[in-house]
Amino acid sequence: MMGLASSGLSGLEAREPQLGEPLRTAASVRKLSAMEAGNALSVRLDGVVVALADGVLAFVLMDHTDGIYVKLPAKLAGKLQTGTRVEVEGHTEPGDFAPIVLATTVTWRSVAELPAPLTKTLAEVATGGFDAKWVEVEGVVRDAQVVDRASNEPWAARGGTKTTVLLLAWADTRMRVRVQEALDVTRLIDARVRIRGVCFNLHSSNRQFVRASLQASGVEAVSVLVPPPADPFALPLRRAGELLQFDPEGFSGHRVRVTGVVTHQQAGDSLWIRDGNRGLRVVSNQAGQISPGEVVDAVGFIDRGGYSPSLSDAVFRRSGVGPIPDPIWIPHFEAAVVHEADLIQIESALHEIREETDGIRLMLDWNGGLIEGVLSGMRRGSLPADWLPGSRVRVSGICVLRPETLRRESGLWSVEKFQVIMRGPRDLEVVVAAPWWTTRRTTQLLGGSAAVLIAVILFIGISWRRQILRRETERKMAEAEFSAILGERNRMARDIHDTLAQGLNAVSMQLELAKNASDHGVEKSLSHVATAHVIVRSCLADARESIWNMRSHALEKSDLAGALEDVLRRLSSGLSVEAQVVVTGRKRRLAPQVENDLLRIGQEAISNAIKHSGASRIAVGLEFTPQKVNLKVTDNGRGFDSSLVESAAGHFGLDGIRERVTQMNAQLRIASTPTGGTELVVEVESPDGSRHGGLPT
Repeated sequence: MMGLASSGLSGLEAREPQLGEPLRTAASVRKLSAMEAGNALSVRLDGVVVALADGVLAFVLMDHTDGIYVKLPAKLAGKLQTGTRVEVEGHTEPGDFAPIVLATTVTWRSVAELPAPLTKTLAEVATGGFDAKWVEVEGVVRDAQVVDRASNEPWAARGGTKTTVLLLAWADTRMRVRVQEALDVTRLIDARVRIRGVCFNLHSSNRQFVRASLQASGVEAVSVLVPPPADPFALPLRRAGELLQFDPEGFSGHRVRVTGVVTHQQAGDSLWIRDGNRGLRVVSNQAGQISPGEVVDAVGFIDRGGYSPSLSDAVFRRSGVGPIPDPIWIPHFEAAVVHEADLIQIESALHEIREETDGIRLMLDWNGGLIEGVLSGMRRGSLPADWLPGSRVRVSGICVLRPETLRRESGLWSVEKFQVIMRGPRDLEVVVAAPWWTTRRTTQLLGGSAAVLIAVILFIGISWRRQILRRETERKMAEAEFSAILGERNRMARDIHDTLAQGLNAVSMQLELAKNASDHGVEKSLSHVATAHVIVRSCLADARESIWNMRSHALEKSDLAGALEDVLRRLSSGLSVEAQVVVTGRKRRLAPQVENDLLRIGQEAISNAIKHSGASRIAVGLEFTPQKVNLKVTDNGRGFDSSLVESAAGHFGLDGIRERVTQMNAQLRIASTPTGGTELVVEVESPDGSRHGGLPT
């Protein structure tokens, strides 16, 4: 079942009804579940139209069993009116809340009297089980407005079809009633009435009940049982403190009249008055500004639910002007309970200021507990500069109690806390200014100190890390320096061995030859002495080069091949040895250190061949390719067991060769047999001199 302007769930496109006997009563349709009603069961009903749905082609049919919502396709639109007896053929639909009927044929029979409605209370109708039922209820009209049926706005502001919306109340139940006709609302507000109408429900998309309302056809559906007073302001005055106090006859639910001096107003919503020594809130949407100090008469309905009663749906009028009332001083909580809804004043510490969407909320430390001061429509930037947490303040405003949640069935209802609704910034006066060391400033200072401390810690951490990195760099530099020194020592040892030691060996051999030749005459030994002299001078030159860590003197005068030829010539001079240097490939200069290392390796190999092998032929080969340079030294003298080369120790010449080969990242091969001579090959990867800083010639 839809609301007043709603439609069926499945629309106008009806499904074909199932075969079988049609349902013939409204009650049988209402008993269907949504799933059953969705099966498009055949229906044939006979009853009276008791209400027309507003805004859609639909009506409520009442037969002898119950009421049902009937929706019409456009082709069946006719002169529908209440009180018409009709016959409906169609099928069921689940509807949006309760089962409905989608008519395929409607036959208008005659005009008939409306059936007797079900007599129910407002509370019963509000339970949600009376959808599309024809009922009669009683209540007191708390509000009535003539509105435009299409827009639901007051009729005075628009034209069009008129309808009247009533707010009907009884005890704690309130319900909206729409009467499809304009009524005289002055005769209805505060009247006790009996209304006949059809119940419609507001529901969610989940087919769940929200609230109920009634729709009545016209003025004939509303009966006034007890008319309202002709002049509501002629009602007897009631004291604000006496409202809802014990009355053996109970509470009528009708309006009461009070009078008092205005303490505060929120225009269009509420005003607060003081009647004697008690305050009262009056809820009214009546236009007009009322100033504090004005005396008003107010007529309204008593509302309960708060700790103290208030008046709702009220009207008021000015009856005099008096002095602006002073706030009542509240020294303790018990005094606040007595003066709810009155203008009060307290003194407290300003604990915190909170800016919220609807205004400012002040947290006040009062008598050891926190209460709230509410200042609507204000922004924090517009507050006085001396409103600082920690200051001692005097606050005025309307006292609003917040009682405990109802957990007891009888007895005294206690209050947990209260608010102060301030009327403006003038309602707060700073009595003692906040100390400089406020919580906010302390927090800011602590935050700043924490930031500085963090910055210092970061600075120390960065400095410490830099110190560690510096020490690590120094350590690496020291290690590099030590490695350089060690490497230089090894280089000097190799150079001394390859130059001075080899030269001295050669001098020794020449002197030995001179000694042997002296037996045949001085002339025979002089040539050997001269050769020894030349070798000594060469050794002196090599010693200078080693001291100054310079390139080989031979490499300064010529390239690697020429230097090897010079070494081979000097070492083999005076010996019966056939010696030659053979160069293949495109000859080029290499990096200085590489050339020096290859020269010293070749010198060591030549010296070993002359000194140890007794060779009669020594050949030195240099092979240049784009990727490599190969140095090869071969002799035909006495060789040695090559398997012992890798494990040989204590022979400084071989150690020096290995160190130089390793330093060049080169490859070393030594092949030798005791009777087949020796071959030493060094392969250096060097496509050009740029890898080691050399230049091609």
